[in-house]
Amino acid sequence: MFADLMDKEIQPKSIDVRHLPEIEISDGLKNEIQEVLEKEESNYAHVFGRTAVVQTDKNYVFFSNQWLYLAVLCKKYAEALKPYGDFFDNEIRGKQDRLKIFFSKDYESSQFKELIPDETDRERMIKFVTSDPQFRPGKSLINGESARSTKDIFGSCVLKKIAVPDASSAYLGNLIYYLSKRPELYSTIEAEVLQQLGDTENTSKLPSVVKDCAKAIVDNIYKIDRFERISKRFEVMDQNIKINTSNTDGLLPDGNWLRYMFARPSSGMYSPKSSDGKTRVFENEYVLSFKGEKLKCKLTTEWVGGEVVEGAQGNNYLQALIKLVNRYYSDVFEIKEESGEYYLYFLKKEFLLEELPNSFDSSFSRRYITSLLAKPFVILTGNSGTGKTRISKQFAEYLEVIDINGEKNWLIVSVGADWTDNARVLGFYNPLADNGIGKYEKTGIIKLIERANDNPEIPYFLILDEMNLSHVERYFSDFLSHMETPDNPFELDGYRNKDDENGVTGKLPYPENLFVIGTVNIDETTYMFSPKVLDRANVVEFKPGKDDVLNMFGSASREVKITPAKSGVAEAFLRLAKEIRSGKSRVDEQQMEEVRNMFTAIYDITEKNGYEFAYRTVKEIKQYISAAHELSGQWADAEIYRAIDEQLLQKVLPKIHGNRKEIGTMLDELEAVCKQNGKELELSGRKIEQMKGKLAAVQYASFI
Repeated sequence: MFADLMDKEIQPKSIDVRHLPEIEISDGLKNEIQEVLEKEESNYAHVFGRTAVVQTDKNYVFFSNQWLYLAVLCKKYAEALKPYGDFFDNEIRGKQDRLKIFFSKDYESSQFKELIPDETDRERMIKFVTSDPQFRPGKSLINGESARSTKDIFGSCVLKKIAVPDASSAYLGNLIYYLSKRPELYSTIEAEVLQQLGDTENTSKLPSVVKDCAKAIVDNIYKIDRFERISKRFEVMDQNIKINTSNTDGLLPDGNWLRYMFARPSSGMYSPKSSDGKTRVFENEYVLSFKGEKLKCKLTTEWVGGEVVEGAQGNNYLQALIKLVNRYYSDVFEIKEESGEYYLYFLKKEFLLEELPNSFDSSFSRRYITSLLAKPFVILTGNSGTGKTRISKQFAEYLEVIDINGEKNWLIVSVGADWTDNARVLGFYNPLADNGIGKYEKTGIIKLIERANDNPEIPYFLILDEMNLSHVERYFSDFLSHMETPDNPFELDGYRNKDDENGVTGKLPYPENLFVIGTVNIDETTYMFSPKVLDRANVVEFKPGKDDVLNMFGSASREVKITPAKSGVAEAFLRLAKEIRSGKSRVDEQQMEEVRNMFTAIYDITEKNGYEFAYRTVKEIKQYISAAHELSGQWADAEIYRAIDEQLLQKVLPKIHGNRKEIGTMLDELEAVCKQNGKELELSGRKIEQMKGKLAAVQYASFI
């Protein structure tokens, strides 16, 4: 019921002084905002093109329409605050017996538990009302033996979250509160402001402190290629590593501008404190390649922010680093100085099917990638040795990103027959570890989830190989639940992540940038999936043709090495997936109506036999159709029916199983739908034919 107000995803975005535009709102929107202000204040208000004036009880408030931009920055946070305020106003305010719970702090009373049955919701409401500083900033709702207004609390929470002076902008909190009560208007303002602002998603402000700015730049290029593009300029000495800037073809004056960038372990600077007690290096350790040797080093904290001019040398100059990066990484990002601050502009990449390596030039690959874009849970099934694990691994390698600690954004885990609970997935608390102190035993999957939470702009891939060697429901039920409600964190007894030192323990957020792929073989050693598992995934069956299999006799067998995509492509893939999941679709109404008509006929048939599909299936089919459109170079009737065919095959047929009496007639009717109107759904028709053949032979058939 109540959101976690500490959730990173809902925090107001940082104010970027470069993007405080003169918002010129449309006339229609201008009138709507004016009506809201007049109604809320019961007084005079007027919204002009770029400014507004409101008469309150005592005086006038003047503000620019840039405040609407600030309101947009706070929109997610305001949406999370509103249910708290609404509940307090409707269920607690004015009811003395309920207010008394908070005055007396009688939080264990049966009355309070009846009022808010869920324990987590009770804890969050207590923190909201009493203003737990770690949960939310601002004033307490309880003021002696009375309660402050929700509007007052709303303003104090918001104004502590964004960098504007409280005294000069108290009315901004009121404005955001009024908009939160009108979500449609708030969303309209958001769309108009963002349209005027342009795309700022791929821009980040670098730290103002010179040494921190240098570190942020170094960390970014290390993530891209571990300094490979500039490694030829390294000069390795006994205690330090520098970048030789003596000849840059006019980019920099001749000289020694990056004299001792990195300290080596043999240097006295390498330890946290040098002999004079001053820290001279950052804590992070880098590993760079130099003439075939792997060298450990740490970045110096000693940087100069002055101009790079002839004669002023012998130190580490931030501007020299920026100029080199802008030259050697110009295809990835550009660093610009604006109003005395540095900004890093990532060059936005697109995820394009035609840019994929030849290894992905197959209908199976296209269906697999489209399925991932539509929903981050895909099951790959088929005979052993058909390439299910290979394609999932190769695609993860193609979108591979290695973080500053050398960790990849993908993981393959082989499921074992002894996986009888979720300990192999989510770990467990071991009270005997560390000589009885106890610690949480983290699995590789937990560590991957933590990295995904730390890097929300990058996709992470978890590949569960031979997923059905054990009962999936026994070890994976928690995962299935959290996939559907990603804003609901895992509750893990004894778990504590690196951010939990002074906060809540036991909670691990489920990352929306995590993609889960399960490979499935069917034989006497494996278990069947339940319908609830199949319903949550796209099921892609790998079945190579006869010629493809037999042609292997005449070709050399070799493992294809996948080269990671250019920087930015992985982020582009995730960005496209999020857009599709949030409802983006370029399929026109007429085409979507054709999709609706086909699945109406399919629904009518399956409903009669108890295999009808529900909201989630329809939503995910629509997302798949939209993803197929995004990946297709053209979008004619043939592509529409191909996508319909694939979704009938991957979302509807996998759940059908039974004997001849249960599913025989249904399969006949579905087969007829596949061949109606001359628009044959070939893949689904072929699968139905196989299921009917099995039904005739053994009186029972299933998809897998």
